[in-house]
Amino acid sequence: MSQPADQEQDAADILFFPPLLSILTPLLAIILHFLWPLSILPPIGGISLLLGLLIMSASGALAISASRSFTKAGTDVNPKTATTSIVRAGPFRFSRNPMYLGMILLQIGLGLTFSLDWALLLTPLLALALHFGVVLREEAYLSRKFGAPYVEYMQQVRRWF
Repeated sequence: MSQPADQEQDAADILFFPPLLSILTPLLAIILHFLWPLSILPPIGGISLLLGLLIMSASGALAISASRSFTKAGTDVNPKTATTSIVRAGPFRFSRNPMYLGMILLQIGLGLTFSLDWALLLTPLLALALHFGVVLREEAYLSRKFGAPYVEYMQQVRRWF
């Protein structure tokens, strides 16, 4: 059974599916590392390894907490589906985009943990793709859908951190 046309369009018009970006960016870093190693970061180990693991742990904790907040609010984490509520609990009290922030942190953590120079160099591109291809479009959608309550939330909580 198909949905009515107005329900099909009740979602953000994102350019990129964020989980796919979160997978493709590290893969690209690995491929570039083998094709064109830069050797800027120190070899795997030491403080870079510890810092990278710490950042990846923080990224995972952020993702889990944000996902749980979505579940408790009764809305889907998939940005291609309709949002049913404004999530303000958990990490959404401090950042409007903790899942995307987690993706960026994961990229940095992978770079430091595995001495992948390209992971760090690709991080700004990941951040830009998320910002312009996802975040701004989600904000426009949520502003249209929820109006003043979402605009108020935007004024109270930072976009990233």
